[in-house]
Amino acid sequence: MQSPWKLVTIASWVFVATGITCAAITSRAVGKPTWWLGPESNPAPALLWVLPFVFPVVAILAVLRAPKWAGFIGMGSALALGAIAVGDIELTPGVAIIEGVIAVAALLIAVASLAGKPTS
Repeated sequence: MQSPWKLVTIASWVFVATGITCAAITSRAVGKPTWWLGPESNPAPALLWVLPFVFPVVAILAVLRAPKWAGFIGMGSALALGAIAVGDIELTPGVAIIEGVIAVAALLIAVASLAGKPTS
């Protein structure tokens, strides 16, 4: 059985990925796609589509494989999500705000996960 720390941290990062998905769907629905999606007429390469989702996956893998470092890896993932949000400020500021809020939430998750991390 997984520890409560792992379950809560993993669930939190799943919510981060869900938030990114919602931001992507919203950006397409309002006709102002993010830089990593691109417009429907000229979509970005598929590799860019998965870029924001790589960071929550990395954070989840850190919780499972390297719990001692999960908080720090999570902080790096949150900063990377923040950088993705910065890329959207000029063309899609509304979506950039959503992405920025998700990045801040991810940073808080990472910091909070330091409190419950295993010591060994």
